[in-house]
Amino acid sequence: MQTPQYVTADLSSIRLEMEGGAVRVVDRDGPSDLFGRAEAGEFGAVAPFDPGFDVSPPPEPARRVSRLQAKGALLQMGLLDQVETLMAGMDQMTRLAWQEASTFDRASPPLNGLAPYLSWPDGSALTGADLDQLFRLAETIEV
Repeated sequence: MQTPQYVTADLSSIRLEMEGGAVRVVDRDGPSDLFGRAEAGEFGAVAPFDPGFDVSPPPEPARRVSRLQAKGALLQMGLLDQVETLMAGMDQMTRLAWQEASTFDRASPPLNGLAPYLSWPDGSALTGADLDQLFRLAETIEV
């Protein structure tokens, strides 16, 4: 197996080795003193290498889900009652869209505009990442 070697932003090179399940810097040339500082423990321990750790980004959320999938995901996340209460106070067109839409789009401006008015039990508002997770959950619900 080859020893990985990398060039840093300051054009110095770093050579790495595996030792006891951890990655270890074995050689560094160049002007930076980060190697010496890291070796002295200034930045704390380096986490052991876990070849099973998944570093791939999360899957893209569904762009569009059915009405049943959306409401099912809201129910599973404990948010459906809040949405129903929020919708009761909306204008007639918004209520009609909520009641009659056959699909819900992740990029919908009204949907994204309403999300901050929904909250988790700790009082924090829903974020864009929460909406992504909601759509991922929704797409797992079979219709």
